[in-house]
Amino acid sequence: MSPNVAFCLVMLGVLGIYSEFIWPGRVLPGIGGAAAAVTGAHFLWRATPTALGLELLAAAGTIFVLDALADTCFAAGVVATTALAFGFVKLIVGGHGIRPVLAVPWCLMFGAATTWLNWAGRRARRNKQF
Repeated sequence: MSPNVAFCLVMLGVLGIYSEFIWPGRVLPGIGGAAAAVTGAHFLWRATPTALGLELLAAAGTIFVLDALADTCFAAGVVATTALAFGFVKLIVGGHGIRPVLAVPWCLMFGAATTWLNWAGRRARRNKQF
């Protein structure tokens, strides 16, 4: 499987898992997301990732979690999306890496969806009646 297809599987899988965390009780996004993320990650790992790419992806994940826990007025979402895009572009070196023309739009879509889900989750918790 090419790194580009594996990248798309990882992005769809993580978004499915993340939506399951934000809106619990729906089974299919979590199960399908986990299967897609594990499959995509396996094939990306077989392509020998670089340390810089892995560090940028870890930083992006940490910043996305920070955005979920604290109200950062979308600043953390923008920084995390940028780190995610650069991390996937730098993840695999050589001619068989993830193409920037594919990685940047997917990361922008993922970052926008994640930031919106964080905002919606915070708003729902704030408006919850006790």
